[in-house]
Amino acid sequence: MISMKGVFVTGTGTGVGKTLVSAGLAWALRKRNVDVAATKPFATGKKVYSSKYKSHDTAMLAEASGATESDEELNPFFFKVPAAPLMAAQVLKKPAADVHGALFPLKKLGIKHGFVVVEGIGGIMVPLTESEFVADFARLLGLPVVIVTTPKLGTMNHTLLTVRVCREFGLDIAGLIVNMMPQKPDAVEKNTPQMLQRLASVPLLATVPLMKKPNYKQAAGALERQGAVDRILG
Repeated sequence: MISMKGVFVTGTGTGVGKTLVSAGLAWALRKRNVDVAATKPFATGKKVYSSKYKSHDTAMLAEASGATESDEELNPFFFKVPAAPLMAAQVLKKPAADVHGALFPLKKLGIKHGFVVVEGIGGIMVPLTESEFVADFARLLGLPVVIVTTPKLGTMNHTLLTVRVCREFGLDIAGLIVNMMPQKPDAVEKNTPQMLQRLASVPLLATVPLMKKPNYKQAAGALERQGAVDRILG
């Protein structure tokens, strides 16, 4: 377990908006003059994003947090195959990610900064190695966990399963953030956040609106207005 102040952001699956929420939280903290770092230790993708950052997600997190660290410090493990890290490594015929090795740059970030936002890859049970999952990594960190979900069809099952796994691994769940909430939600979408909160018995931290183009500053505003930042900071 690493001794640092921060939060681990996971999701109910790929594409639910973990990076948007993580970057939004980092930006909100930065605007409060909190010395924040935002990192994604494990990332995969179809191609390298830029000469500076291999992952688009890392680039967004770095921009939002005002990072000065190198790509290797913020994203020590990147595989150029859009798949779970274990599968990507297998396809590329490369060694699997070193889960314990990813802790070292995180320790450095924790010493250097007052708060660290750590974004996980995919969902909580994404395999990193043959025997280690995202949940194992989150347990090693020992940080409170924020679960990003959506009001889309299927979210009840995905969210409740994620909460159950987090509890089975002994993770401290800070709460849920429901992303991609339509401006004019239908009856099901409107009632989904409250039902998830009730059935999962975890706090509902905020809802983040559906955006035509993801904007972490807009996400930060939603988190601030609903008190999510205060609750995450404790």
